[in-house]
Amino acid sequence: MDGKALVKKFDSMNSYAIGNWKNLWQECADWAMPTNDNINRVRYEGMEKSPQRMIDTCIEANYNFAAGFYSHMFPPNSVWAKYRHPNPMLMADESVAYYFEQVSRIVHQLLIGSNFAQEEFQSLLCMGAFGTNCLTLEEDEKDIIRFRNHIIDNVRIEENNLGAVDTIAREFKLTPRQAIQQYGVEALKAAGLEQIEQEAQDYKHKKYTFIQFIMPRASYDKSSKKAINKPFASYHINRERGTVVQESGFDYNPYKVARFTKGNDEVYGRSPMSMVLGTARRTNVIYRSMVLAAEQRANSQWLVPDDDSVTNISNRAGAIIKWRATNPNGKPERLPPCGDSGLAFEMYQVHEKQIKQMFFNHLFRPLEDYRNMTATEVNERMTTDMMTLSPFVSRYLNEHVNPMMEHLFYIAQKKNLLPEIPAALQEDPSYEIDYVGRLSMATKSFETMGAINTLRVFGELSQMDPNMQASLQNVQPDKLFREIWYANSSSMNALKDPSELEAERAAQMEMMQQQQMINAAPKMADAAQKVSGAVDSTSIVNQIEQGDIDLGQ
Repeated sequence: MDGKALVKKFDSMNSYAIGNWKNLWQECADWAMPTNDNINRVRYEGMEKSPQRMIDTCIEANYNFAAGFYSHMFPPNSVWAKYRHPNPMLMADESVAYYFEQVSRIVHQLLIGSNFAQEEFQSLLCMGAFGTNCLTLEEDEKDIIRFRNHIIDNVRIEENNLGAVDTIAREFKLTPRQAIQQYGVEALKAAGLEQIEQEAQDYKHKKYTFIQFIMPRASYDKSSKKAINKPFASYHINRERGTVVQESGFDYNPYKVARFTKGNDEVYGRSPMSMVLGTARRTNVIYRSMVLAAEQRANSQWLVPDDDSVTNISNRAGAIIKWRATNPNGKPERLPPCGDSGLAFEMYQVHEKQIKQMFFNHLFRPLEDYRNMTATEVNERMTTDMMTLSPFVSRYLNEHVNPMMEHLFYIAQKKNLLPEIPAALQEDPSYEIDYVGRLSMATKSFETMGAINTLRVFGELSQMDPNMQASLQNVQPDKLFREIWYANSSSMNALKDPSELEAERAAQMEMMQQQQMINAAPKMADAAQKVSGAVDSTSIVNQIEQGDIDLGQ
């Protein structure tokens, strides 16, 4: 691949972002993520940021969104992602269920031992502020896996014909020392950067610009283990020289890109912050008015004559203000404040609530709204409210989390960390990923609520029309139970085998029949005695009464 052609391709992708997108990201960063507001302006390291923003509501709302989403989606103290087989009946096999349980715990330990928590949290902050986040997952010799969050300002993306992001380009800068650590001296010399070794020895702080491209290969050799024959190609290009410094490849795309929501024909995502920019601007103005009104009430203006009869006007406490007593009209007085700080505060609260609701803060802090309710009612309302996040949760799982978990499975398998595949999985070793965090469970509740609501409706209708009761015969209770059990991410290994359950039910039915015969025996004997006047000593009824026959055996 020609390096100059790749640089030209990056510039083409960059031209799409320059202008409207970068202006939008800059303003969103100013309001919600000021630590990364060097998008469309030049600011040197350590330079003081201009205090144009007077409110911190958006920063707080974005932080609560990221923290709440992380704790509800990725609870650190539990296994929030479980690998399982798509076939529920196969998951009922004890060896299969145990295998996937081990796999889930191994992958969970990999995440705990890595820097996933801090980088994923930063990635969610970017999602709330910019609407597009980018997290890389790569193998690491020390910690096995390593994550890194990238601000969208330095990342350019392209979609395939299906609307999925498959091409990512990232521009970054390295000092001579960092470049040598990244690529090695020989690779840099081959790319025309012979002077970089000497610059590194002289500790020069000069920085070189590099571009990394990740894109799917049109053709590759599946049997080859060489990096240049992997499904995803990786190119590192030096922008100054336009030469390829390193060519490699990956079996899985290391860049996990997700979008909060998308506009028509747009590649980058729209964020909660971008949707409340107008509200944030108004809130900032209202806050300024509120501060001015409060300041006027605490320290209102002075009214003095223009004949120099008043001197030493001061707002300090205990100050002495002198005026010419011979001029009765020269006595200074305070002007009454005109601003209504109470009204401004009410308007500020309304706008602040709107901003926090757009960031879904009310979903993650339910006790503030759900007071004087029973625990059951609180849980039901929380589940219902969280369903409003289900479109974003589904998109985030498809674009970000699922590719990450599949990549983690591949790395764990490559490092020989997974247990041996049981015999029951040899023919079909496929798997799917089930998420058991609170947000995932709220999203999946749609699967079970449909059946439950249908049964409830027909149960109520049967009270008015008994014929409706017959409609419930369409439902197979055992299958419905297993489907709901499986949809709620419960372990299939905890269920009995269907054949075992059938045998137990048959035994219970036989015992019930025997008990009924025992209970009916005295009545049979009494009826026989009334008919014949006496019970035949050789009859079965007489033998039951005498205890010669035990129906319990």
